[in-house]
Amino acid sequence: MSSSRLPAASRIEVSCIHMRPSLPLVLVLLSSPLCAQNWFHPSILEKPEMRHALQSVDARAGAIVEEWIRLTEIPAPSGKEQARSAYIRAEMEKLRLSEIRTDKVFNVSGVRKGTGRGPTVVFAAHLDTVFPESTRLEVKRDGGILHAPGIGDDTSNLTATLEMFRALDRGDVHTRGDLIFLATAQEELGLLGARHWLETSGYKPDMFVAVDLSSTQVWYGALRINQFKFFYTAPGAHTMESRGAPSPAKAVAKAISAVYEIPLPPLAEGLDGFRLPVINVGMLGGGTVFNAVPREAWFTVDLRSLDSPTQDRLHTAVLSAARRAAEEESVGFRVERKLGIDYSKALPRSVRLNHPVVQTALAAGNYFRKPGTPPIEPMDVGSTDANIAVSMGIPAVAIGAVREQLPHRLEEHAEAASIVPGIKSLLALAVSLTAH
Repeated sequence: MSSSRLPAASRIEVSCIHMRPSLPLVLVLLSSPLCAQNWFHPSILEKPEMRHALQSVDARAGAIVEEWIRLTEIPAPSGKEQARSAYIRAEMEKLRLSEIRTDKVFNVSGVRKGTGRGPTVVFAAHLDTVFPESTRLEVKRDGGILHAPGIGDDTSNLTATLEMFRALDRGDVHTRGDLIFLATAQEELGLLGARHWLETSGYKPDMFVAVDLSSTQVWYGALRINQFKFFYTAPGAHTMESRGAPSPAKAVAKAISAVYEIPLPPLAEGLDGFRLPVINVGMLGGGTVFNAVPREAWFTVDLRSLDSPTQDRLHTAVLSAARRAAEEESVGFRVERKLGIDYSKALPRSVRLNHPVVQTALAAGNYFRKPGTPPIEPMDVGSTDANIAVSMGIPAVAIGAVREQLPHRLEEHAEAASIVPGIKSLLALAVSLTAH
């Protein structure tokens, strides 16, 4: 494919900034926020070692899909990723990655050492899925489409990232910087694995790539996300004694109604189908029998916005509505905060967008995208492990390696053949980022 297919923003190269070794990359970018840097050049694909690596992916196309299916059929609900973690660790050991670690939450990571004096880049894909252990995970083929819960999010990208590291070895490709393969746990519970790894592993990566989307997407932002679980309590009573008695169930009903009545700002534009800001009640429960007032009832709220001021206003409104329902129904009340991220250290929008990790990902993704499909455009959103990196001021991007649809649904499906160009795109990105 020709680089002329890329959007203009993706073809911009390092002509506006002359890098000085004495200045950190982030400081240089901060001084020139409008200068987009793309480190991907198609010529790198013509190097003998890269040609060998790319050809090896083609040769293993069938085997890659078979492994993808096997991984999908290993149950990995959030918090119970041990089997997948063990599988990935064993493959890392076969690759002879250094510093292989499995931490207490079952993140597993390994380092492919570079030759030196290059940036350290993390490629992270998550182990867990949103589906409980009882979910039927048998993969069904319909022509070139694979159907199964979790076939896309994030098993496809976990498989692709693993194969990218293998291909680097098969081609004997050397990078200046270190590449870290990170398989995270508990991503679906609030990015807990990535947070734990970045805060406790001791590694300080220069860039972070979350491989957790469809290959048609490039995200460089981080949604503001708050998740709560609200509990309402009372002594309880038999149904025949319940008239006029405090009821946690009634408080939950009133609180949910009040939460959904909170006025929302107008829908943000240009978000490819996402409808933000948004408040969603995802779970509710309580009680033990039909004929009694529950001693406890609860519900959850997932609140998402594009910016901190909007999120802060809605956060206050949700807490107020939930607490007011408890007061009006004379029941006990408590809150568990499931997710909240401080973005005060996040880089400015223009710096995040124009950073090489984003521009290079965009260029590589567009180079390998399916012929005849629309150009990939960057979006200032994010609800992946990259959010944690963004919050810490680490240049980050979220991308994908497979054309997939309907994540988090039983009807989830993906294009089997799309994983080969997706892996090639990851190869191009990894080599481009670690060559500087």
